[in-house]
Amino acid sequence: MGNKKDLSWVLIIFTDMNRKTIWKIFVFDTIKDLSYTLGIDPQIVSNYYHRLIKERGILQYCNIYQTTRALSNN
Repeated sequence: MGNKKDLSWVLIIFTDMNRKTIWKIFVFDTIKDLSYTLGIDPQIVSNYYHRLIKERGILQYCNIYQTTRALSNN
């Protein structure tokens, strides 16, 4: 997927488990930063992202995406 420095993690938190209403959107540089915000281990977040485990706890209200950063003029 390219240089890892060009990637960001996007965390979308919803108000309910049906994931219809967005409560907050965060963007992180690393999965470790994202997991710190959720208060769970980075390994659990990574396993959830890769669909190795089912959603549980706070992850029932979240979607996690990996995306490329927008190019800047700097």
